Amino acid sequence: MKSKSLNTKEDGVTEPPLTPLYQRYLLVVNITSSCDSQGSRYLDPMWAKDLIEHFKYLKNFTLAAPHAVEIPSENTIKVDSETSFSDAKFIDLPCPKTYAQSILLLPATVAQLWGAIASADIVHSAVAGWPIPMAWLVTPIVLLQRKKYLIVVESAPWRLPPGTTARIKGKILAYISEIVNRWCINSTDLTIFTQAQYQQSLLTKREKPSHIINASWIDEENIISEADAIEIWHKKMSPSPKQLKILLAGRLLPSKGVLVLLEAMKILARENIAVKLDILGEGELLSDCQAASKELQQSAQIEVLGTLPYGPKLFERLQQYHALVVPSISDEQPRIVYDAYSQAVPVLGSDTGGLRDCIENDKTGMLIAPNEPLALANLLKQSGENLNQLQNMGMEALKKSRSLTHQEMHRQRWQLLLKMLAVSEN
Repeated sequence: MKSKSLNTKEDGVTEPPLTPLYQRYLLVVNITSSCDSQGSRYLDPMWAKDLIEHFKYLKNFTLAAPHAVEIPSENTIKVDSETSFSDAKFIDLPCPKTYAQSILLLPATVAQLWGAIASADIVHSAVAGWPIPMAWLVTPIVLLQRKKYLIVVESAPWRLPPGTTARIKGKILAYISEIVNRWCINSTDLTIFTQAQYQQSLLTKREKPSHIINASWIDEENIISEADAIEIWHKKMSPSPKQLKILLAGRLLPSKGVLVLLEAMKILARENIAVKLDILGEGELLSDCQAASKELQQSAQIEVLGTLPYGPKLFERLQQYHALVVPSISDEQPRIVYDAYSQAVPVLGSDTGGLRDCIENDKTGMLIAPNEPLALANLLKQSGENLNQLQNMGMEALKKSRSLTHQEMHRQRWQLLLKMLAVSEN
């Protein structure tokens, strides 16, 4: 598969490297690092990938995050041996396992944060995280110490997905979280949102600087060429009789619309529609997916494939499908959408805040009302009857992916940081 260098645009012009920022930059998040018995530090590979992009323009970088001494899981990587992390500094915060522990450890956590923020020029935090979002602790300290403050809003897990039921405790927590998170966001010098819906609902002080940058993991080297895309689609269109092949990839949770998709597949089975659904992922609904796979063995079929690490094998797998299906009922913006785009695969998704921003209806995919199994079944039926339309949307999605790389996401963040610092100097 052909690919281009990381900083080369479509017209062949090489972009200049990002101007380094030497201000003391502190990132405070709830993402846990682990440490083995020899003292080596381990991180989630995708989190490490994102930090490496930070290091390219932030030359005085400190990460403050929960840290646990435990046996690292198989999907983590040892960052001590990664040269990209050689200049990064770490502040290891307490790692509570319950709400009660987080309260008991609160004084120690706040004390560490006070000192860390005092030593920083720019502080970056988040309003999502368990058990207590770091922004809840960081914001009052930042205001007292008068530091430059940035929040990136990538998800809103405290919100209750439409159409779901919740206990009184859950409703109260969601209500309190919405109020506190709005206060945190309205207290920043800059807020970056991954979608317009978050910006409109969380930022009530409209005069505050804010921007929308969709979240993406894809690298330039992951994006296939147009020639490869045409060849791949020719192979996908060749089998006869035609069978729609779709993929669901992600955590198998109710908020992801998994039960909606399984019900839609049962509707298609009753109508004897030829469609093959593959499922990649794990989660609390795995057994439901396996049961549906055993039940549907005729025209409508389901196969549960387990998991794949993010990388070449996932991208090769994506190429096999006519479409990716994302039936989410939450307002999260899944990065898997752009992963599919990079392989010329369109996306069939729910018309939610997160998906509405990254799926152009009838151009790079199709949107339908969320939490509606019949509507989803009809969309899949129509898609199977119009594979040429899926191919056209896939090619459009491929074009769009070239401006939506992980590196471009960070280039835009870097530009916003420069503007924020310029304003503070004037």
